[in-house]
Amino acid sequence: KGSGIVVVTIEKYSPIREEEASLLSVLSDQAQFTVSNVPQVVKDLKESEHPHLIIFEGKAVGFFLLDLNYSEKYQFGQHKAIGVRALLVDQKYQGKGIATQAIKALPSYVTEHYPDYEVMQLTVNCRNKAAYACYLKCGFVDSGELYTGGPVGPQHIMQREL
Repeated sequence: KGSGIVVVTIEKYSPIREEEASLLSVLSDQAQFTVSNVPQVVKDLKESEHPHLIIFEGKAVGFFLLDLNYSEKYQFGQHKAIGVRALLVDQKYQGKGIATQAIKALPSYVTEHYPDYEVMQLTVNCRNKAAYACYLKCGFVDSGELYTGGPVGPQHIMQREL
């Protein structure tokens, strides 16, 4: 663990890191909550879905999408909400605080690169306790509502003002 300070950066996905991205995977009990085969996911994205990588020690160790049409897609979306979707950290890098640091870096990243948005929103599966706790710790607030249109059960709707 060392000094306990984990330096994590966020960068837009680029084909240069495709090979690294293809190696990203989560533990089998987490697989239902996120995506696998990141390069394939990236190929199939809509224009409004912007893929990003989480970089740690010079390597891609995680992935997420910023969804610019989130408020149109889900009726719980407030005006000018940007969606955070499919966030994952590779199983070999879990438990080091990487997801926490990446999520804490998101508000300033989004404000800088997507200045039109007022709030970040996401859904997290009710059974995905670790992710839920992580988002709470990073300043996301549970709206108290559940989204029930997901493939693997009800999800908490969470948001964080920008």
